[in-house]
Amino acid sequence: MEKTPILNELLSFEDEKYTKFFMPSHLQLTYKDDFSATQNKVFEFMKSFEDKIFSFDVTEVNNFDNLSNPSGIIKQSQEIVAESFNSKDAFFLVNGSTVGILSMICAVTKFNDKIIIQKNSHKSVHNACKVNKLNIVYIESEKNNNFDVDGALKISQFENLLKEHQDAKAVVITSSNYYGQDLDVKKLSEIAHKHSMYLLVDCAHCANYNYSKKFPHFPINYADIVVTSFHKTLPCINQTAVLFTNKNLSDCVHEKLREQINIFQTTSPSYILLSNIEVTNYLLKKYGEILYSELFENIKRFKKKIFKLSQSYNSFKILANDDFSRLVISFRDVNVNTAYNYLKNKKILAEMTNEKSIVFICNIFHTRSDFDNLFFALKSLIINKKIRNDINTYTNNNSCGNSINKDVIQYVEQNLGNKSNYNIYLYPPGTPFLIKGDILTDTILKQLKKIDIEGNVEIIF
Repeated sequence: MEKTPILNELLSFEDEKYTKFFMPSHLQLTYKDDFSATQNKVFEFMKSFEDKIFSFDVTEVNNFDNLSNPSGIIKQSQEIVAESFNSKDAFFLVNGSTVGILSMICAVTKFNDKIIIQKNSHKSVHNACKVNKLNIVYIESEKNNNFDVDGALKISQFENLLKEHQDAKAVVITSSNYYGQDLDVKKLSEIAHKHSMYLLVDCAHCANYNYSKKFPHFPINYADIVVTSFHKTLPCINQTAVLFTNKNLSDCVHEKLREQINIFQTTSPSYILLSNIEVTNYLLKKYGEILYSELFENIKRFKKKIFKLSQSYNSFKILANDDFSRLVISFRDVNVNTAYNYLKNKKILAEMTNEKSIVFICNIFHTRSDFDNLFFALKSLIINKKIRNDINTYTNNNSCGNSINKDVIQYVEQNLGNKSNYNIYLYPPGTPFLIKGDILTDTILKQLKKIDIEGNVEIIF
């Protein structure tokens, strides 16, 4: 069709028939012959929901309630989800987790307050600090160089930082992160509360924790306010998210939260997204333990096969993380960009890459055959010496025209030796590559150019 570039690309993507390991975790509701009986039940329910999407796109008429000040069916649904997550409140978000991050930070701080955040927080955390002109203290993390991910946060380091900045109003952490790594939220909460600070958690990547004992505890049991995204790990449409409050949070903060959410969130309720949150919670409360047990066994089997392969070829490592459904694989003898594009050529599409690893998001609609496809593709990559020795065999032809990346690189080239006037982010995962005030160096420029050539992430201000 002419003049419909987005639609054309979506139709083209649908025709590719990828094995998908990326969000949103409904996987475009693609049927698979080897679905289990429980997967089939959930799939059929979601398909019936999909068929009604345009019928569900209504406005605030009849008894449809008001998202900004719910008193009817939206209020009832939020109370059901809050009970499901053992929280005081559940605020449904239809503009994604970003709305919740902005709202919770602005609800507990005033202009020019001090706040403590992880330096590698999502860009929405940094933007919330800009909105309230907050004085930021950064929690630094060491790197796990084998995977190019952050190492564990030291409790002693955290406590010393809070002692040094006792006038801070809140602490913001990320748990679980893009790589399935958790922090000790319980212990960090105890320390934050000892210093009269709110603990706020970006847990966009672990809504699935609520639905199976195979996962760690969901962070709302310990933190004051958390925000989670339903579409990242659950079968939900993009932009579905929920903000949860701890049962001990004061009514005063509750009202400030509502005020801030109503400032940042659209007044259009999108009953498609609201009902999708509700349906997903219903289905996973009913079938979650079975579905995640099945997924756990499939991933366990996959990891055993990978371990045997890596013993023979010493080429793979899988990150030991907390979320079993998040596979992070690093490569010893293969360039990560080559590996990503080789898999793509084999019709397997991962979520993202960094300099050392590829991230695969696994969910309730993945089957044994999906993991078999991934295993055999990785095996062929490793044993094929021609591919291993030629890092240019598979290239991403889309990177050349990336004007976003070019604009950022041009800015760095023109300002070498000066402090950056911007935060520069890599997306995904949406965390800072460098922070405003960092010196722009030749090393940074070379890294950005390398990222641009590989083309698997965007570089954005």
